[in-house]
Amino acid sequence: MQPRSRHAAIVLATLLAVSGMSATVSTQASAAAAKPSAPATGVANKAGTQSLLDFWTKERMRAATPEPVPVMDAKQVQEQVENVLPGQASEGSLPTRKLSPPAGPKTGLLAGQVAERWGRQGSMPAITIGKIYYTRNDGTGGYCSGSVINASNRGTVWTAGHCIHAGGGGSGNYFSNFIFVPDADNNSEPWGRWTWKYANTTVGWQDSGNLHYDIAAIAFNAQAAHGNLQDWTGSQGYKFNQGQAWSGVNTFGFPQDGYQRTDFTGNDLWYCFGNTSRVGIFDDLIKINCDMHHGASGGPWLQDLQLSRGWGYIIGAYSHRAFANNAPTDIVAKSANHGDGAINVFNDVSVR
Repeated sequence: MQPRSRHAAIVLATLLAVSGMSATVSTQASAAAAKPSAPATGVANKAGTQSLLDFWTKERMRAATPEPVPVMDAKQVQEQVENVLPGQASEGSLPTRKLSPPAGPKTGLLAGQVAERWGRQGSMPAITIGKIYYTRNDGTGGYCSGSVINASNRGTVWTAGHCIHAGGGGSGNYFSNFIFVPDADNNSEPWGRWTWKYANTTVGWQDSGNLHYDIAAIAFNAQAAHGNLQDWTGSQGYKFNQGQAWSGVNTFGFPQDGYQRTDFTGNDLWYCFGNTSRVGIFDDLIKINCDMHHGASGGPWLQDLQLSRGWGYIIGAYSHRAFANNAPTDIVAKSANHGDGAINVFNDVSVR
């Protein structure tokens, strides 16, 4: 029966094309066939640059709260979707701006699973990592962490999906009023504020809130005084679709709380250091031991970060961890696997 069914389908498609219905059928088929790893619809900024800068007063920025870390539900645990397409490995080219080598953190490069203050601002990698401020759909202000990533538009920041979209509910659940403040240590703004022009995540996060696809990027406008964001701050490279097991990974973020921590405020840059691995045989999430929690969402996981140059490669971004009663229950931080979903989102945003 298969040859007959295939023939019938071809005849039907021909008739539809003759009747002028082919475009509608094609659109419906594309929507139905959209994979969770595909880029979602995205959202563009319709507000003016100056109105955004005026909107984010010091009072609003101080009142912004870290984005709640999402929880993986039972259905997502059962799905265990593989987010890898072999043969599409992508490695970001090296940042082109050469900056003075940073002196490194006060307490040394290796922090381990207990986060330490980075402590050295004003140079890479700190000036490529900052806070993303935005307005949630309920009108409240929020913030996440993010990092400038090497991109052709020279103005892309990498972060987590839940930092730009509420998760599930389709294209109507995007946040708004995004600005990026690089090197925002101690609420300072030494590298200015940057206003957004476009943001996107994966279909899996936009439509289902699936944490396996908790990935996002935001394109930011150039400034008259400083040019493109990447030319002003430098950027981080990336290694996507190359697996989950990495050695020598630094994770960064602006945490407000953490596992058995009382010294996080959300105002300072912290880091952990360790090795990453796959969560399980049937689960392609990435994990690392690190105690940062709310506020660190979207913070970059950098492999092969060298202080002599100040940049490494993004292989993940903080997404979530196990917690109960709004408190972490262990030291394990998790990221969506940066496979084909990361490549698709990057390819969409990096040219905006």
